[in-house]
Amino acid sequence: MNLKQNNDLIITKLSTFTLILLDGKREGELFANGNMQLGIAIDILAADVNSYKVTLSPEQLDSIELIDTVTHENLTGDWTYSSEENDYSHTYPRGDVTRGINLSSGRDTTIDNESQRKVYWLKTKKEETKKIIAKITLCGKEYLSDHAHAEGSHIVVHGRRAIVYDSSDLGHEVALRIDSGKYEYKTTVIKHYIDGDDVPQSPSYKYFEWIKNNYYIYPMNNGQKVDVQDVEIQNTINDNNPPMYDYLRFTHHTRANHFYLWFLWGLYQDKKIAGAEYRRWEYQYCQYFSVLNEATPQVRIVTKPHEKKAISMSRLYFESPEDGFWKDKNDQIPKFKFHDLYGNESVLLEIIMDDADSFHFLDAE
Repeated sequence: MNLKQNNDLIITKLSTFTLILLDGKREGELFANGNMQLGIAIDILAADVNSYKVTLSPEQLDSIELIDTVTHENLTGDWTYSSEENDYSHTYPRGDVTRGINLSSGRDTTIDNESQRKVYWLKTKKEETKKIIAKITLCGKEYLSDHAHAEGSHIVVHGRRAIVYDSSDLGHEVALRIDSGKYEYKTTVIKHYIDGDDVPQSPSYKYFEWIKNNYYIYPMNNGQKVDVQDVEIQNTINDNNPPMYDYLRFTHHTRANHFYLWFLWGLYQDKKIAGAEYRRWEYQYCQYFSVLNEATPQVRIVTKPHEKKAISMSRLYFESPEDGFWKDKNDQIPKFKFHDLYGNESVLLEIIMDDADSFHFLDAE
């Protein structure tokens, strides 16, 4: 077919005007959560009176509408569509369904039979079924996809009930001793003389163990783990400054003189220094000398060492160098909210520490 560029004055017919889901089916489903998208491919081939192909402009392609066959109106309100694809999965979770999307067809393009393709991404907030056709107006004439062929060209989309996760839907796995090492404990004896001079002696050093455990939190649906797509975290000691050692930390407590720090990373993955502030503890041993003990409980770690699509937490344990050296501080109660890979969301959740090594989840009030 010969080609003419962007001249809608000469368009007299559409040789092709069809729509289909990007996975090649005419019927699909998605969670009615306002986030999950279903890809729709609209193939169109415009021609003039001599059957020469006329290439539509981007603006003309963008003027294509998706129409509800019941109301005969453009999809609006709870059902929306756009040209922008988001990062949530486009495949409703069924055992016999794979993604099956040809990425080359996931954007506006010209396909092998010279048709142009417009791709829309559909989403809904309503649990219902829609029969959908495409419409375009060219040269003052309206074209509907279901008029293009005797059998019509339409799709049927089912909006399925969205999932809202709460604390009862969470499970977790533990990766013990995923990293470990030694930290330095420095002791300096300071002599006190009658004339008022204080003279530090040569320091001594000891090295004590630190251990990192990781915890991976998953939402569960029908007994199956579901991947997490994004996480929002709040109310840690430091929510907003990643370079700092206390970023996303929420505890600073002891048990049997050992020191425990917990971090809620979410999906944050980085190699960084994590821990607590430098600790200095000086006590008067007798009239003639005192003892200064020092340690910095900070270590270089990988926050989330695995590519698991799960909410990650870490527990740092620092072995006690001496009774009473580490001190408790008030814990934070961190809050988080997430979307799964399909765009289903959780309520706002809290992590409650039961002791240094155990915790549970609560729905935030």
